Amino acid sequence: MRIAAVVHNGVKHDARVLKGAASLKAQGHDVRLFGLTADETEDFVLPNGVPVHLQHRDLSDQKPRMEREELPPGRESAIWTSFRIQGETIFESVRDDFEPDIVHMHDHLALAAAAKYKEAFGCPLIWDAHEIYEDLASIEDVRAAVNARIIRENVRYVNGFITLNQSISDFYREKYPSLPDAVLVPNAVERVAQTTYDGRLHKKAGLNRDQKILLFQGGYSPHRGISALLEASRHLREDWSLVFMGWGKLEDDIRAYLDTGADRPAGRAAVTMVPSAPHDELLMWTAGATLGTIPYENTGLNHLYCSPNKLWEYPAAGVPILASNMPEMKKKIEQYQIGLTVNRRLDPEEIAEAVNALSDADLQQMRLNCGTYAAAENWQNYEARLTGLHLKLAEEFGIVKPEPASFRNNLVRFFRRR
Repeated sequence: MRIAAVVHNGVKHDARVLKGAASLKAQGHDVRLFGLTADETEDFVLPNGVPVHLQHRDLSDQKPRMEREELPPGRESAIWTSFRIQGETIFESVRDDFEPDIVHMHDHLALAAAAKYKEAFGCPLIWDAHEIYEDLASIEDVRAAVNARIIRENVRYVNGFITLNQSISDFYREKYPSLPDAVLVPNAVERVAQTTYDGRLHKKAGLNRDQKILLFQGGYSPHRGISALLEASRHLREDWSLVFMGWGKLEDDIRAYLDTGADRPAGRAAVTMVPSAPHDELLMWTAGATLGTIPYENTGLNHLYCSPNKLWEYPAAGVPILASNMPEMKKKIEQYQIGLTVNRRLDPEEIAEAVNALSDADLQQMRLNCGTYAAAENWQNYEARLTGLHLKLAEEFGIVKPEPASFRNNLVRFFRRR
């Protein structure tokens, strides 16, 4: 089959998009990725042979289009027009490249052009919802309204629906009942051999090799519990250090804490920072942590029901998790006993108390459980849901001949287990 995977970003750092394209490519399909960039239009080929086209994001027609459509002035009309232009820009890239048998739309900006894909190609459309777009963390009301409008006006064109977990699926089923039943494909990482740690995280952070590390990995963004972690660092035992590995707007807030543990012995700093790691080396750096943190704040349904990449990345590196007790994260952590959760109000003293109370035996058992979790919860164990949905829709639309009855029955049983 010819499959167009479309997304509003630059593709290169979107692990979910890249994994999905690789899985479909491995099935023998002609998969092509289309995205947007603020830079010059670019074409390249991924190492697995998937071609990528990034179209320059040109919004110069935004105001003229608002005038042509006689839209009321204001931010809502501006955002609505901008999002449609971006969605249509990706559509035009696809239309100018080839005629797909299936279009796999990631996120909501791509969904804005659903009607155009249907009119041009008449093919099945799969919508892959990575988030709850109308209730993102601290989203402004006007942007939430536009996001909801995009979904409301385009779900009628969706033939297959993918999202991350049961809680998000339940939200969409209740809010948009015309959507097809969700196929759950989480942000699991690819199966990897257990990482042997070489000391790099401790060395870069200036810590003794026996120092325990409480790691925050990723973007230094608001509403991710960074301030609570920083305050908790004041109450951690001297054999624990809080290490930040990432980037973002709260970097200065973190730097303000770097000298707060000056009375500690050398090699046992209370708070340290290291640069973000290259993606292909991430697990080797993460493996140096004793606990990996996911202290998301309860600021909207998207955080409440989140199951982020780190829920799989940490255990894949053999690192147990400390997370706020959001339902989907709590479910995985308790099911596999791969860490602990703290109250979502994120009290710093409670966080420190929970960390300080962990014995070496507790941590060792959690690390062993991470191996069990990584074996059961990896991308290879979920990718058949993605590829199976494409095949199911291709058969329904007459794009491919139905598989033999035995294969089809196995596929039905698989989808019932989702």
